[in-house]
Parts: sequence; structure tokens; C-alpha cells
Amino acid sequence: MSRRQRIAADTPLRSCPERNVGMALCDPISDRLDRLVALAEGSFDRTSRKELLASLILAAPTDGSALVEMLRAYRQSTAEQAGLDEGSAGALLTMSDRRPGPRPRR
Repeated sequence: MSRRQRIAADTPLRSCPERNVGMALCDPISDRLDRLVALAEGSFDRTSRKELLASLILAAPTDGSALVEMLRAYRQSTAEQAGLDEGSAGALLTMSDRRPGPRPRR
């Protein structure tokens, strides 16, 4: 039998209990996530991959049709489209070789 936790509605999300979500991202998406974190930090707001992913999930549309559109766009996208750089059409992409765990701060 599972026990359900109760959380006060006004609890900040960063203070809520956490649950592991076992997942792996393809290299181009993982690289994009690192670059998005760097962009946020370049705007003087420290963050992490975990926090950025959580914020994107929170911002996701709650309309099923809109979610399906996003899924279809993802499923039809190429590795090139995951990059933040422009103008690499037809080129081989070089992914960073990253180990699991926290990323070093620059």
C-alpha cells in the first residue's frame, strides 16, 4: 500500500520533497540543456540542469493537443535542430564528453 504525503499548497516548490525520475537524454538534448543553463547563468542567475528541467515542465502547456504538438515536433526534429548554433547544416556535430554528476561552474 502506498502512503500519500500531504504538502501545504503554499509550500515553495524548491522546499517540496523530491522524487527521482530515472531518465536519460540523447546527447544533443543533454548538450542543449547544458547550453541553456549556461545562458541563464550568463544572465547572472545561477541554476542547474535539474532546476531548468523542472521550470520547463512547470511551464509546459496543460492542453493535451498542445502537448501532442510539442511531442510531434520533438519526434520529427534532428540533432542539428537541438543545437543553439546556426549554420551547421549537413555538418557532423561534436558533443561534449560529460560524466554524470554536477557540472563544473565556469
